[in-house]
Amino acid sequence: MAEKTNKQNGFLNFVKRNLALIIIIACVLAIVTIVVVESTKPSDPIIDVGGGDTDNDNDNDNDGGDNTDVDTDPIEWGLPLAEYTISMDFTEGDDFVYSATMEEWTTHKGIDFVVKNSKDVLAVADGTIESVTNTAEHGTTIVIDHGQGLKSTYSSLAENPAVKKGDKVKKGDKIGEASDSGYLEFKEGPHVHFEMTKDGKHVSPREYLKIN
Repeated sequence: MAEKTNKQNGFLNFVKRNLALIIIIACVLAIVTIVVVESTKPSDPIIDVGGGDTDNDNDNDNDGGDNTDVDTDPIEWGLPLAEYTISMDFTEGDDFVYSATMEEWTTHKGIDFVVKNSKDVLAVADGTIESVTNTAEHGTTIVIDHGQGLKSTYSSLAENPAVKKGDKVKKGDKIGEASDSGYLEFKEGPHVHFEMTKDGKHVSPREYLKIN
């Protein structure tokens, strides 16, 4: 019994002498245990809240898109008069053509189709009437928007055309009648001064129309 008591007293004395060291060791062991436990816990699951893959969304927008308003079908072209002769042709750049009315050489951003028989002026392609105007210089003028950046302009028409702004027309529809209403070209007689633009810039009608 005395030997057991001596062992207990010796242990207690050891603990008392090394209490600080024991506490430090216990704290270190506790910290190590916490770190190990936290590092082995499974990661939190990623929750999809409906945003989707941003990159994929952008790709879809670029690849697909809503192109319902974009008309890429080929445009079928006709002629503004069924029968005609040409008096003044389209000039490129700084080229000039002689104007019988003005009695001078000048640039000319259209083609003058002179009436041979019928005076009916026809839409050269499907489109929407963008404007109908009347000036002393050009007479009655009609502009048709054909889409795809292309527009056709018909000047030197008679008053009271067959269409108004906003009307839809088909290729070959009558839009008015040729005349000599514009004083800049009245000596040419009844004709259509015809112009075409692509994205706001004048282009030769011969690039699109099958002109004799």
